[in-house]
Amino acid sequence: STRFICRFKPSMEETLAKHNVDYDFGAWRKGQKNTFTEDGHKDIKSIHTSQLLFQCPVPEHLQETVRLGTSVKDDWATLFIDLIPVRTPPRFGSPGQFLPPRYKEFEDVIGAFDAKKEWGDNHVLPRVEDSGRWENIPICRPSQQEYEPQAMKENGEKSHRLVACLWASSGYYTRGERFAVTDGLRRLKEWLNFNLLTGVEHFYIYDNSDAHSAHSLKEITDLFPEQVTRVVWPSQVCNNRKNNVDSPGERSSQYAAESSCRLRFGPHTEWIAQFDIDEYLVPMGKYNSLHPLLDKLDEEGKKIISFGSWRSWPRRDLIEEPKTINENAVCGRNKACFELKVPENRTVLQTYNCDRQKGPKKEKMPAEKQIYKADYVKMHFIHYSTITELSMMNSTEFAATGRQWQRRIGADPLSRFGDEVNEATMLHTKAIATQDTAGWLEACMG
Repeated sequence: STRFICRFKPSMEETLAKHNVDYDFGAWRKGQKNTFTEDGHKDIKSIHTSQLLFQCPVPEHLQETVRLGTSVKDDWATLFIDLIPVRTPPRFGSPGQFLPPRYKEFEDVIGAFDAKKEWGDNHVLPRVEDSGRWENIPICRPSQQEYEPQAMKENGEKSHRLVACLWASSGYYTRGERFAVTDGLRRLKEWLNFNLLTGVEHFYIYDNSDAHSAHSLKEITDLFPEQVTRVVWPSQVCNNRKNNVDSPGERSSQYAAESSCRLRFGPHTEWIAQFDIDEYLVPMGKYNSLHPLLDKLDEEGKKIISFGSWRSWPRRDLIEEPKTINENAVCGRNKACFELKVPENRTVLQTYNCDRQKGPKKEKMPAEKQIYKADYVKMHFIHYSTITELSMMNSTEFAATGRQWQRRIGADPLSRFGDEVNEATMLHTKAIATQDTAGWLEACMG
């Protein structure tokens, strides 16, 4: 995958970028035939490649300046960086063809990558001057120093035990521009208050409102000055198509926000909770906080805990009295529908607390969300820890942990699912589109 030359300014020193993980070995461990394909658009199914993450090694004499943030003067950067791609032709084929020396034992010897065979004797890389670049990217202060200086600790001590990363917006359209959701402000206020009660200590809110409307989440985040860090995040998704079409919609802005949160703020916390604004993790059994559950995971040596996220339904007696809509253009079918609203004197969690199954749930889980150790997970994708410390180990390193080596690692040995009855259960209070209520008036009230 793409490598970059990192050019630091004004000194003009250059270093070669390093990937955070080995993408080819990740694909090889997962049993995939290719890391990337010529088909291209289907590569998003390989979710560990959803983000191209890399680091630019800082020249030694600049490291202390960058670490302390002293190159920023009166909120203006004085150090900059250019990213210049090393433009080699794309390489397809087995990921075992491209493994580095750390994984040489797994190299696909028969099909090993041979530059001369692949590109010939006369292939010339474009000159650096002709390679294009992202130029004059400012080197800012370290993220915690910029956003949360009051929480900084000395000697590598963690600032928090449990934080949450959230990509959210005051309003947005569902896939295919099918339905406008406009209750982001209300939901965020409730979600923050609830999660503070369960033990989340700090929240990093990546505010995507600017990609959709002019109304940000600031009026809500400002209500929690010590517990919430708001990061303005106007990045748009590449497309918002339906899932059942060629080149389906994706959430590239969310993927990038999640990686940014983990990399920028993860070093300052032990655990990260990765939920959406409509998902509530409710302590169960003897627990009324998530911290005793984290204590239990530490005792077990577990690094990741997952919770099934099934869509819950609103209770008929708690929603506003429906106003009938008899328009096919709105309802999408020849049945009446209505705009489902939660009254101001009710919470979203209270209203959408109807689970379709009594726990523990037995239906196949449509999705899951996780709390994970920030220093153990190396790549996270919304629902899953796709690359971890264990999954990046070669066979010798893996055996040193006392485990038997297997090529396909499957579920991470240091992960488990939560007990929905005795530990915590998740309610997914996803908003109901107006057209999805078609026929409900007959079914629920008839």
